[in-house]
Amino acid sequence: MFRTYLLPVEAAVWIFPFVAAVIVVPVAVRGYRRRGRAGGWSALVFYSFVFYLLAALLQTLMPLPLDTDAHCATVRYASSPQLQPLAFVDSISAAAGGNRSPQHLLGLAPTWTTLLNAVLLLPLGVYLRYHLRQGLLASTALAFFTSLFFETTQYTGLWYLYACPYRQFNVDDLTLNTAGAVLGWFLAGPLGRRLPVNDPHLERVRYGSRVTVPRRALAWLTDLAGWFITWTLVTGLTAVATDWATGRQYAFPIGTALGLLWFWLVPVAWGSTPGKRAVLLRITRPDGQRAGPLRIAVRCLLLYAPLGLGWLTLADHTGTVTFPDPVSRLLPGAVLAAVLLTGVWSPLAVLLRRDRRAPYERWSGTVDRAIPNRRERWAAAKRPPAPGDPCPEEAAGEPRPGAVPRH
Repeated sequence: MFRTYLLPVEAAVWIFPFVAAVIVVPVAVRGYRRRGRAGGWSALVFYSFVFYLLAALLQTLMPLPLDTDAHCATVRYASSPQLQPLAFVDSISAAAGGNRSPQHLLGLAPTWTTLLNAVLLLPLGVYLRYHLRQGLLASTALAFFTSLFFETTQYTGLWYLYACPYRQFNVDDLTLNTAGAVLGWFLAGPLGRRLPVNDPHLERVRYGSRVTVPRRALAWLTDLAGWFITWTLVTGLTAVATDWATGRQYAFPIGTALGLLWFWLVPVAWGSTPGKRAVLLRITRPDGQRAGPLRIAVRCLLLYAPLGLGWLTLADHTGTVTFPDPVSRLLPGAVLAAVLLTGVWSPLAVLLRRDRRAPYERWSGTVDRAIPNRRERWAAAKRPPAPGDPCPEEAAGEPRPGAVPRH
């Protein structure tokens, strides 16, 4: 019997790494925007919550009938819903046969089914109170609808993928699941006092102003992924609207123009690339003043040299663009040098130098500066200014024109 319940957990262990890989970037972006960092205790709790939800869902779905036709022809218990409240009491009593001793009751399958239904959503109640900071009423409602989703999923035959229901819709499961979540909510009170404080605001105050290597790397990778996806969509639609040869012909010019827009023109206009804006970073001069087009151009050429040179190498290799022989032979070496500059030297400089500035920052006269999130900007706008406070533009990383920077 226990093998049936362990199988979904084993499946969750195998599936979870793929789920985590899909959500890691948006989760990290949200972490920087809300808490000022992507890792730490809160991230560990969140990923454990994701694993728990995955395991709970698989617990209600697995094991799946291998032979759907044979199952639907022979198994009838799930064909109609069980709507009698507290029917599990009668099931346990009938299985007990008059022997109500605890040892005997714990050896019965209906007893274990009832207990497991009661504890299935108990962790959900803990997470709702401790991690998501939900009240009792909201947690009870969320637990009930979660259980209702599980029950209807089973009764619809995995959203009608099967020809018949393979598990019964049971009103007792709704009751036991919800009661277990409520018990978990109450247990989260004393448990939460023994765990690290889950307060995004305190984390934001402590970590929000830090410009770390992972934060910069996430912004860089987000920009790269955004540019690549946009380029794929534009060139793909161009090919669809014309023909494949035309799409290939314009792939390099479109990618180059899109790169100039994404990595240079947008930062010149708004001070941040889309990736930097996602993790609340802004490009400024070291004194806090706005960086001009020339500084951003130098920074862009150095920081995105691996991308640009790799793009040129690929275009030359595929014949999209043809370079003279000396240039063609030198491009792979230039790509390697650019990767060493951006991927090795720059992170080491940020970690080891006292001023935490990468080579492309020192040579371009720019820095990455953390900016407030929306809630902090709203709070600053509502708070009466005190003597010496920066103006709203300075608080957002945009000093007033002509203002003298403070050191």
